[in-house]
Amino acid sequence: MPRIELLKDSTVRKIAAGEVIVRPSSVVKELLENSLDAGAKRITIEVRRGGKDLIRVIDNGCGMEREDVPLSIHRYATSKLKDIEDLNSLSYLGFRGEALASIASVSKLKIITNTDDSKSATLLEAEEGKIKEIRECARPRGTTVEVNALFYNLPVRRGFLKSPNYELRLIIETIKSYGIAYPEVSFTLISEGEEILLLPEAGSIKERLQVFYSKEEVESLKECRIDNPTISIYGYISDPLRPLDYPLQLTYFNKRPARNRVVGKVMNEVYGSKQNPPGYLLFFKIPPELLDVNIHPTKSEVRFKDERFLYDFLTQTVKKTLDIKEQERIGERLSQQDFLTEERERKFWQLHNSYIFAQVQTGYVIIDQHVAHERIIYEEILEKRGQLSQKLLFPITIELPWELYSIFEEVKDTLASLGIEAKGFGERTIVIEAVPAETKIGRQEILELLMELKDMDKAKLHYEEEVAKVIACKAAIKAGKRLSQEEMESLINRLFACQNPYFCPHGRPIIIRVSLEDLNRKFGRE
Repeated sequence: MPRIELLKDSTVRKIAAGEVIVRPSSVVKELLENSLDAGAKRITIEVRRGGKDLIRVIDNGCGMEREDVPLSIHRYATSKLKDIEDLNSLSYLGFRGEALASIASVSKLKIITNTDDSKSATLLEAEEGKIKEIRECARPRGTTVEVNALFYNLPVRRGFLKSPNYELRLIIETIKSYGIAYPEVSFTLISEGEEILLLPEAGSIKERLQVFYSKEEVESLKECRIDNPTISIYGYISDPLRPLDYPLQLTYFNKRPARNRVVGKVMNEVYGSKQNPPGYLLFFKIPPELLDVNIHPTKSEVRFKDERFLYDFLTQTVKKTLDIKEQERIGERLSQQDFLTEERERKFWQLHNSYIFAQVQTGYVIIDQHVAHERIIYEEILEKRGQLSQKLLFPITIELPWELYSIFEEVKDTLASLGIEAKGFGERTIVIEAVPAETKIGRQEILELLMELKDMDKAKLHYEEEVAKVIACKAAIKAGKRLSQEEMESLINRLFACQNPYFCPHGRPIIIRVSLEDLNRKFGRE
């Protein structure tokens, strides 16, 4: 058996770095936190190849003193706590003293910083955590951190990074999460020398939200605010009857963007609709001693000391904001009305407006209406390849956030070949002029389509079969849609005209067959 040996310091540093720095967006997150902790009011982020080749963060914060600069890239060196007890009263975002040290160990790092416009700045260059040069230079007050060739010394880790476009989208989401929480700070993102995201200083969170959502959507959000000696909640939640065009699910604990499992659980339970997922932007102010921010190396998840209290308190807050009792009463009345108008003579039966039951000679079959329609659309789109597009009488105009507009630009030719004809109109606006024949694709379906394509590997974006799967999913009738006898019959006839009527394009089963023998056995008739 091999003997146990101590790892080299360089190996230990790389292992530790892997816990904090997972990809380029991790670097951006850590550097943004340092800039915000330094009181910066202007932050510029520059990247090349989705941050793989370059990440440069420039701020006008307080800067670092010259003697502190070399210490900043040592592990566990921080200005934000002295003793373990200080963890109970932290008000800083980046407190671990690991960020710059971790970044330095897996990149070629440069830091330029100054605390006073009248003094010279300090420049430090490091590779693999070791200082190569430190000298005076010119720079006004603030700090610039330049990260070159991320994971150049860890080729396997670098190889696991996705396409530059995918990594860039994660960086945009990271900047968005901090930009919403700090409207008083301006953020600029430059990619490949082009400014692609500008968040000018805003007077309020709602004003900042209008960069990402339409004014009508922002105005439809319901403000919730409640104070308690233990916890205070402030923010906005979506109107269940006015779902947002694309997701808003952000939580902040003492202005730190982080997840908490209780919050998602409460929101899903209160809204109770998978068709219209809840939108929420919530800020929790909690005494630091009641909050554990140290359960994940990247500080991306937090735990409240009494999560049962958090569950009850948040549930009451959301229900009060939505006046949930009245909505529940209306929902009950509607379901009774639907039940009373059921047809009596039926060839097909619909269960919960989602599954179609049909009798066959040997028993009965259950058909999932959504995935059945998905299979039909998928095969028809690929067979016709855009030849039978239907022009829209009223073209659909949609203003997109930058990340979705960039996806549209990348896939518009593929979409056109599959029947979705669209063109850019203005800076971030698109106009949908035609859709595949016999499909109902509207504004919401286009947005959902682009959001799913946003998360797809770049290599798949140019394969018609892969894009067709997403189009079919978004254009298919949804679970929960009531169908007439004629619609159910047409759906089943079209399904069995497909080459593969038994599985959807993603591999899920479409049909479940139950034989009379199975029923007899279950009822003890054998």
